[in-house]
Amino acid sequence: MAGSSGAWMGDPTVFHGEGAHWDAEIAALRYVDMLRGDIVTQLADHCERVRVGDVAALIRRRKNGGFVVATERGFALVDDALVIERQIPVFDDVTVRMNEGACDAAGRLFCGSMAYDYRPGGGKLYRLDPDLSVHVVLDRVTIPNGLVWTAGGTIALHADTADDVVYAYEYDSNTGEFGSRTEFIDLAEAPGSPDGMALDAEGGVWIAMWGGHSVRRYDAEGRLTDTVPLPVTNATSCAIGGEFGTTLFITTSRVGIDEQVEQHAGRVLAVEIGVRAAEVHAFGA
Repeated sequence: MAGSSGAWMGDPTVFHGEGAHWDAEIAALRYVDMLRGDIVTQLADHCERVRVGDVAALIRRRKNGGFVVATERGFALVDDALVIERQIPVFDDVTVRMNEGACDAAGRLFCGSMAYDYRPGGGKLYRLDPDLSVHVVLDRVTIPNGLVWTAGGTIALHADTADDVVYAYEYDSNTGEFGSRTEFIDLAEAPGSPDGMALDAEGGVWIAMWGGHSVRRYDAEGRLTDTVPLPVTNATSCAIGGEFGTTLFITTSRVGIDEQVEQHAGRVLAVEIGVRAAEVHAFGA
């Protein structure tokens, strides 16, 4: 399914790219340089970078205009120019930061937190509702990553990178609550560990493999169907979009990397995969 090669793009100064998101409204890739607190927008011929705080974990469009951003210890509503309009504090523990998330079909934003020292169970999965109230959905997660909904929105797939597992949770779309958990994919024997994920229109789940030099696709039954090899170690997130809607954009990281050896680390690889994205939802506020 995936093409045999791809094209490198993106801001070459990015240190830890994350949170890939195709912004169809302006036909651009948006992602974050997480640990520098910057939003990066890849337009047709150049990149733009805007700092929003000490950490920028994700960015998603808002239904009523502007964006929502996950910051170091909370959320922020920003306008179209990425100027902060309102801060929404969530916790005050300076040893913990936000990490990764996504919006469900009802416009709720979920984002997980993690401890800077990676201590087990040091994070939580939070839900920001369209009324701007914040709720804990999962307690005691370690490195929460990659969130997509399958089976008509009744199953939430969520990875804990530290466990090397993508979990499947029963999901109540009426309340935004997670129910019973099973293992969807055990990646203990795979190269690397699961990081960000993207869902395609055929129900396939594309998983960026931190430390694994690859992105791997699994079908709705959890069977490996495709692998995109990378010449860099750390794939961090992925999104599907582009001119024809069939490009997989893969963010990468320079964390722990010899930049003389991996000169493309931190950049974005664009690969044609021949399948479109499943619907990606905006925040409901």
